[in-house]
Amino acid sequence: MRTFLFILFICALGSAQAQIKLTSGQYTTEDGYYTVTINFDQNSLTLIEPNRTSVYTRVEGNVFRFIHPTNKIDYRIEVMDPSTIQTFKPGVNNSRYTIRLSKGDATANNEQFKTYFAMAERYKAKMISDKKDAQLWSFCAAAAMARSSMNDEGFNDYANKISLSIKQIIINKAKCPCEDAIPTEIWNKAN
Repeated sequence: MRTFLFILFICALGSAQAQIKLTSGQYTTEDGYYTVTINFDQNSLTLIEPNRTSVYTRVEGNVFRFIHPTNKIDYRIEVMDPSTIQTFKPGVNNSRYTIRLSKGDATANNEQFKTYFAMAERYKAKMISDKKDAQLWSFCAAAAMARSSMNDEGFNDYANKISLSIKQIIINKAKCPCEDAIPTEIWNKAN
């Protein structure tokens, strides 16, 4: 009996040691387009995005689960090492995305999110009120929405692409029609 309990204790200890302790902090996708804050404790992982907070609970080993309360979609996060996670949906092929601990505070903060989200909403309203330029205003809305949640590197790349698209549909290419959403230096560099 003692041998059985000793073996059981060793197995339990080995299982506990296999769990990886994730470093809490800012995590960014490999392409730099999106950054979130993750707070980790032993049995839960809190994912903080500019517009929502989701608490994932441990299901097994290094896998955590969150079921969206509205659409009931099952989201998972697997801790790969102390500074890397992969997000995925169980049973969905090619749904894994790697997110790594950022070197610094690269995420949009809540105030930035609120400011640029509101700006995106204003440009969306212009799409409806100014139908002849709806495409232009949709680009401006997309730039503002991206600025609300992307890190600087990801946003700069995205804004450059948006600028190039806008320049194809406007006559005066020297001035950005939405300088509040796309910084002048990005607009001027886009060729």
